[in-house]
Amino acid sequence: MAFKKKFRSPDDPPEQSAAKMSRSRGQLATVYAPGALFTFEGGLGACLSISDQSQHPAKADVSQETAIQIHLRLREIWQSWYTRAMQGGTQNHPAVATLCLDQALLRDGAFHAPAASRFELVDPKAMCYVPAPMDFVCNTCGRFRKFDTVRQASTHLDDLKRENCDSRSEELKGKCRWRQLDVIFVHWSGNWEAPTPGRWEWSVAEQKLLPPIGSCLICHSRKFYLIDKSPRIGEWVFECERGHKHGDSWLQNDPTTTKLLGDDTTTRPPRWRRMEPISYRATPAFYPHSEQFVVFASDQRDLLTMLQEGNEEQLAGFAAERFGVGERPPSDEEIVEVLRKAGYSTKVSQYERLIGMKARLNGTAMAEEVDAQLRDLVVDWKATPGLVPLQHESPAWLMQLVARRIEFGSRYDPLVLAVEHEALSRSKLRATTPVDGRSQFVRFTHPDKDLAPRTRPELDTQVSRTTDLFRALGVTEMGLVREFDLCRFTHGFTRMSTDPLIEKSDQQTLRLPVRLNLFQELGNQKIPIYVVNQSNEAIYIRLRPETVYQWLHSAGVGDLPEWDGANSLELGAHVLESAAPFGKFFANLTPGPANTYRYVYTLLHTYAHAVMKAVAEFSGLDLGSLGSTSFLRISHSSFTEMARQWIWATSPLSGETTTLSSLNTSWLPGRSCVAPEVCVTRCLEAHARAVSSFRRRHA
Repeated sequence: MAFKKKFRSPDDPPEQSAAKMSRSRGQLATVYAPGALFTFEGGLGACLSISDQSQHPAKADVSQETAIQIHLRLREIWQSWYTRAMQGGTQNHPAVATLCLDQALLRDGAFHAPAASRFELVDPKAMCYVPAPMDFVCNTCGRFRKFDTVRQASTHLDDLKRENCDSRSEELKGKCRWRQLDVIFVHWSGNWEAPTPGRWEWSVAEQKLLPPIGSCLICHSRKFYLIDKSPRIGEWVFECERGHKHGDSWLQNDPTTTKLLGDDTTTRPPRWRRMEPISYRATPAFYPHSEQFVVFASDQRDLLTMLQEGNEEQLAGFAAERFGVGERPPSDEEIVEVLRKAGYSTKVSQYERLIGMKARLNGTAMAEEVDAQLRDLVVDWKATPGLVPLQHESPAWLMQLVARRIEFGSRYDPLVLAVEHEALSRSKLRATTPVDGRSQFVRFTHPDKDLAPRTRPELDTQVSRTTDLFRALGVTEMGLVREFDLCRFTHGFTRMSTDPLIEKSDQQTLRLPVRLNLFQELGNQKIPIYVVNQSNEAIYIRLRPETVYQWLHSAGVGDLPEWDGANSLELGAHVLESAAPFGKFFANLTPGPANTYRYVYTLLHTYAHAVMKAVAEFSGLDLGSLGSTSFLRISHSSFTEMARQWIWATSPLSGETTTLSSLNTSWLPGRSCVAPEVCVTRCLEAHARAVSSFRRRHA
């Protein structure tokens, strides 16, 4: 019984409005998002989160550029999920589109992204809730009572009083101790059901879904008892008041899957629609799906545009220029045009005057002298730093990489990360305009007045020591980003699994599709996307490419090219050329030879977690409030470690900068990854190499 996406008719009688809960925006957008089952402090009853039903929900305060970014990400997320989930099932029983994605994301049995107007970007200030499930069990005798709605339960509350006890045991009659049943049946379709005798079935003859009968098949009694003495939930069972147990009454079929499969339920293995009993407090009961990205400023629309469909050549050109790929000397005509657009009218006039003179002297000895002057003039322009930009042509492998972007997933797409890094660089790293008299990005080798020691000798000593430590750590640049602008949004949920496929065993092992569900509609009939803007303090770190290259070489990476750092072609270009998508859900990540792209990603991941652990230890921040963003761009092999403190909270990272300014280096030895369950399973043997190398250098 997931919540319904469609609302009652305006002609129906109004229902009592649901209560609203008070939580932080971050909590409401994730753990208390619509569809979550939870218990308030003290454990007083289970509840179900539902969307705010007001006609005018609080809209998220985001720019048009941020809204476009959100919808671009959503399209990629849904497409990736659909592609992966459709790989489930078997040859005889393939996955069905309606079991992979919410119905609103499908058209004619295939993925189709709805218009952006179908959704509402919501500031998660309000979330409603209702008591659920409405099942009760007597702790004394096991009597089971089920109600379909809160209204029905409130109407029959008197039936639960001791004087109205109808227990089959005379000895226990009147000793009632009722509790709300804290177990539910859950399915990877996103549906949940409260326990009940009987099962949902499909009638081939009537072509409709049949609800549980709710009565004993032998004596037709409608009074049931829950035998829950076993510590294993799966061994509980219903029995009627006369002790009849018809088969295994503790099995349930998912009504959503049963209805979608229809007649196909008779041929598919039962596992396709079999629900599983779990505590509603268990994590698999609800997985909210969130994403985050670097916010583009209003003056960075050019970066946003190149990520949109149809601008593949522009994106490839950007990557070629940033990584030094496909350099092509510009022609004289192109140079003149660049100078003309840049406002160098004197230089352009001089060139055009010589061209005219050469035309008039054509065929004479003087023409050769004028031609020589033209060549010298162009050579001089090329030698002037920053005057004539190099032209870049996108090689075939780069165009192929752009065409395969959907296979990466935006979180791991090196091209998206390169564009986001450029946005961060423009707005923060290279920004020269201070905010409130303070720099937006403070390098630890050039601290500002807020971070620097009070005396000049202390400052010189600190900068010298910091520089030495950076050299030992392989760091080119490290500093504090005072406001790292991020946008985090929650767009839907799953149950039982966070991945598009879940593996289940019955008579055979099956890989079944997990359905990605959108949230319940708001009161204005739009589907909510819960958006939280963050402006965190962050530590930006850029690794030294020469040190990274040496580490890759010592690790025995097979596809590592020859590179000495003096070449205009950045090491990042070689990393980009070796990029192979391992999929948004690591579906393509299999053991194999050491690969440059995977090893660089793993190095950044492990390095970031080592810094996060240090920040948590010395700042007092909880490790769970920290996150990292890696940018696979080397000259710019960089990552940003940030505190996930919401924008309205006071971020305590300033305490960490004090720690850094005090040169606290005790965190360097013995670092290990703080997320081994991720690293060990996702990053293969490269994780071990990264950690061991780090330890050897700083033991």
